[in-house]
Amino acid sequence: MDYDAIVIGGGPAGLSAGTELAQARRRVLLLEKESFGGPVINLEWIHGYPRPGEKIPGAKLASDFVARAEQAGVEMELAEAIELAAYSGCLSVTCADGRAYTSSVVIHAGGLHSKALGIPGEDRFQGKGMIHCAMCDAGLYRDKVVAVCGGGNAGLLEAMYLARFATKVRVIEAQSALSARPALQERARADPKLEFRLGEKPVAILGNGGVSAVLVENQATGQREQVDAYGVLVHVGYAPTTAYLEGVLALDDSGYILVNDRFEADVPGTFAAGDIRSGAPRQVAAAVADGKAAAAGALKFLESLKPHG
Repeated sequence: MDYDAIVIGGGPAGLSAGTELAQARRRVLLLEKESFGGPVINLEWIHGYPRPGEKIPGAKLASDFVARAEQAGVEMELAEAIELAAYSGCLSVTCADGRAYTSSVVIHAGGLHSKALGIPGEDRFQGKGMIHCAMCDAGLYRDKVVAVCGGGNAGLLEAMYLARFATKVRVIEAQSALSARPALQERARADPKLEFRLGEKPVAILGNGGVSAVLVENQATGQREQVDAYGVLVHVGYAPTTAYLEGVLALDDSGYILVNDRFEADVPGTFAAGDIRSGAPRQVAAAVADGKAAAAGALKFLESLKPHG
């Protein structure tokens, strides 16, 4: 086989799992479809890590995880896993670019992706006004009006960061109240650049060459209004990156991977760690612990196959 273990996902869980396996002198390939370090690289601060009460810049934390994995000997490739196949004594992972790799163990640590609104214009304006990362793209919207769809924790954090550059940030939330934690709501409402449009559902992204407005519908009256916005960021929740695993691994009703207390999924040699597993608390410290636990389970599985050495 090509590798002893393949880790899918380059966030804290995947990098921690890969590092543990590589330090145990196993051949490890880590596949990440976007950026090594995972979404934490785009967060200004990670709170409660490495210890409760402490914080670290997201980019620094991501860099540290990647450096440790490289030093341990983890091979890393930018590629999107799109298929998992199980054969007798072998697992195969196929990537979107056609490459395929075999191993005895696969650890799934692909995390979550932001849910789309699923409305007209959302796909059309990708790269033309749809904002995917406030920290990455905020400078492009200096002195412009932008919109953030979603009033949860992530939405408000992104909105406040965008407000450092934009003249106004419209926070559009379909529910009648924000769902972010109270302290965060208080900070957001104190920002004069934030405008809250509650009980309004985005129904279309409008524009010609680029985004110029969002069409919203009042949930109480059904009335529609076009509101100016030259950039739109969507944060209406997350879903696990498991579409390619449907029918292959056992998933819960929301699409998260079901595992036992050793982080094993129901196909021999497959494990899950971090936000992608059912019941995960979605915290960096927990993701790191998951990765290490999944690696420990994977090592026991590998040792059960044949002596290492």
